[in-house]
Amino acid sequence: MRQQIRGIVDGHPVAAFFVLAYAISWVAWLGPILELGEPFGTLGYLIGGFGPALAALVITWVGSDSVRAWARQIVDWRVAPRWYVAALAVPLLVVALTSVCLAVLGTSIDPGLLPGRVSLVLVSFVSIALIGGGNEEPGWRGLALPKLQERYAPVSATLILGVVWALWHLPLLAAGTTEFHGLASFVELAPTTGVRILNIVGVAFVLTWIYNATGSVLLAIIAHTGFNTANSTLVPLPLEAISAGDSTTILVVTTVVLWVVVAVLFVATRGRFGYETDVATKQTHSHRSGVQE
Repeated sequence: MRQQIRGIVDGHPVAAFFVLAYAISWVAWLGPILELGEPFGTLGYLIGGFGPALAALVITWVGSDSVRAWARQIVDWRVAPRWYVAALAVPLLVVALTSVCLAVLGTSIDPGLLPGRVSLVLVSFVSIALIGGGNEEPGWRGLALPKLQERYAPVSATLILGVVWALWHLPLLAAGTTEFHGLASFVELAPTTGVRILNIVGVAFVLTWIYNATGSVLLAIIAHTGFNTANSTLVPLPLEAISAGDSTTILVVTTVVLWVVVAVLFVATRGRFGYETDVATKQTHSHRSGVQE
């Protein structure tokens, strides 16, 4: 039986991972969606966020790949310093350009708000890295992306992963500040949801570039955390305006800016987003054997 399951996982590792990640997260998120009493709501939210990482661990363990090699790339910090700078600078660049565009569009921004948010930014960065987004990366970039790129070009692989990753978030809308109940509410929120999906797919391209250039999931965690932290604390507007359910303008402008950055990366890397065949071959061998290259 174990060999049969292993055969299925080895034959369709990405599909198996996607199904398991969705199953773990969406079942766990029933707690907050159904507004169950505490601690079930909070626990469900937290466990659901770890769905991709747990799914990747299970799929790697059941299949023929090395769990040790999979885990090693999560803590692989030995990369050139410039990539740490890139992982942090790109989210900051997106927020800075977004702020400029908002000002041009007539939004009254106040850069003087930012110095007082230093402690908030630090606390947010740590919490997001551990439980608020960064914890997803051992699955999305640690397993799905390298597997998809064995079969598809980087752009196609990222589009597939980005859409699946974006749709994975949908149950959170039902439990968040922009709740939808019934068809009418869903139709009303559909355009904003579509922009959110485009935003997440755009972030996926940046994370593909970071991961391919370094082979480190840790750097993808830092970049993912950087985006979430910057978007939630570093736009020079009152925090209530940033987090408001109707902050559609910020979302749209951020998404447009993000896709401009993606276009620049596409041109600069000739559509490869840091992917090199010889490096990928080494990473695949290391992932399967557990031997550090």
